[in-house]
Amino acid sequence: MDLGLVGCCLLIVSGIYFYNNPLKHGPWFLSRRFINWFPLGMTYAFLYMGRYNLTVAKTALGSLMTNEEFGLIFAAGTGTYALSFLVNGPLVDKIGGKKGIIIAALGASLANLGLGVVTWLVVTGRLQMRLVGVFSVLYALNMYFQSYGAVLLLRSRRTCFMCGSAVCSGRFLARLYPSAFILPSIGGRRLLK
Repeated sequence: MDLGLVGCCLLIVSGIYFYNNPLKHGPWFLSRRFINWFPLGMTYAFLYMGRYNLTVAKTALGSLMTNEEFGLIFAAGTGTYALSFLVNGPLVDKIGGKKGIIIAALGASLANLGLGVVTWLVVTGRLQMRLVGVFSVLYALNMYFQSYGAVLLLRSRRTCFMCGSAVCSGRFLARLYPSAFILPSIGGRRLLK
């Protein structure tokens, strides 16, 4: 149900994207632009969704992770996210956007996979340990690669933001923000099934 609603919204936004053509570009240009930007938008949406995994894990772990431990883990991640912009900004400029988004997607995927495996091992009783250290490192790695995606987004979409193209930016962000609702609404329910 939840995913169906998000899918319908995505289809509506895509339909509006092709229908709204104020500069009267041809079909080749519109389809090529869609092929270029849709994967980037979806990749960044999934990266963005990966930021919420810690909250879902906290819900699944219940009393195994205290609020203080959650705060320490979250602080490690957000501190890493803030500082990594200093490194990743020039790095993405040097290596280019395609390599940057691949590094972001692979790195964040592996870090989130690690978070998921550790959560599953602890919840199922296969691993007995304090989670602060492992979760802090994995969440910090996740947020490091998240910053690649954020830098890349700003770098690749700068023309839309600089020229004030609200329609262009709005289309991109319409693909991004559903991810803020997908994981928190369905992630916690399906984690233990």
